[in-house]
Amino acid sequence: MKIGIDARVLEWRRGGVARIVLNILKIWQRGGDKHHFVLYFQNYIPDDNFLRHPNFELKLLKGPKLLRIHRIVAEQFLMPSQLKKDNLDLFFATGYSAPLLLRSVKIVVAAWDISYSTHPEHYSWRHRISLDYFSRKSCGCAAGVITASTFDAKQIEKYYKVRPQNISTVYLAADKKFTAKRNKSEINRITVKYKLPSKFILSMGVIQNRRNIDVIINAFKQLKNEYNDFSFVLVGRNYTQPYINIEGMMKEMIEEKHALYIPWIEDEDLPALYQAAHSYICTSTVDGEALMLKEAMQSGTPVITSPLLKDAIGGNGLIIDDPTNILNTSKILRIAMSDDLLRNKLIKDGKKWTQNITWERVADNILTFLESR
Repeated sequence: MKIGIDARVLEWRRGGVARIVLNILKIWQRGGDKHHFVLYFQNYIPDDNFLRHPNFELKLLKGPKLLRIHRIVAEQFLMPSQLKKDNLDLFFATGYSAPLLLRSVKIVVAAWDISYSTHPEHYSWRHRISLDYFSRKSCGCAAGVITASTFDAKQIEKYYKVRPQNISTVYLAADKKFTAKRNKSEINRITVKYKLPSKFILSMGVIQNRRNIDVIINAFKQLKNEYNDFSFVLVGRNYTQPYINIEGMMKEMIEEKHALYIPWIEDEDLPALYQAAHSYICTSTVDGEALMLKEAMQSGTPVITSPLLKDAIGGNGLIIDDPTNILNTSKILRIAMSDDLLRNKLIKDGKKWTQNITWERVADNILTFLESR
């Protein structure tokens, strides 16, 4: 098969979707010559060595620079003619939406979650258009949809009216670079680089309302004097909508050296950051998957999460019954900070569980679904 792949996420700051695309491409390059993959980029082709494989054909979208500035504009106006010209058997749209004017090529869309459709109030009007409208339309006319959890599959079926047999759920894995083998020199390096505290609870990822960061901050405030050797470290850009002044909420704790806010951390520093943390917390009430929970577990760091994400970690973490409630959150944080025996058990169980989820399995499942379309 000649399969086109939207690889534009590799051009930008590499978040969760980029990590998914990176991992499956690295595995597909080892699959012999059964398939030929055409990778499409918007403004430049990254320098990654694995992209220079005979199975990969790398292409830049052609057209006026003005149309190559915005993701959706380039996707809807430049991609259709290019994909049609390349005579593809199938196009894999990896980032929530696909060219709506493309009718001559089968399309499979990856909608890793649809929170922008289920909770539009958490997004600006621009994101509602670029995500909700185009993702809904793309999934509705696609030959198949790929998502990352049973919860999200049910959401896609309910909100987008996609038939269950056209949805494939793949359970994501942590990168192999996240290992439980502690690297003390790397931990020391990033501790100096980011001025990290000696003992801290870590929360990381794009800051959005559904992840209850404001609740976590207020819960930690209740405990900071009782557990004064702990700090709270928050990593991520603030995209709350309606806007929450996260830095303002943390200001007092930051001044007291009980908290640290880092807008962005380099990808190469992530493994050591997880290892440096005492625990990792993510309490989304909308997402059915949170890849960073698995990265933390594989790094040997216990996790704290919400009931919705319990299945995503195989139950191997501390669960906050109501993550929108400050008292419930502080109760579980207290356990995380004080119960060393439980912490050690969670570390052991978490490492063992993540070993059974591999990117090889993810890549194979996705490719099998693409072939079936």
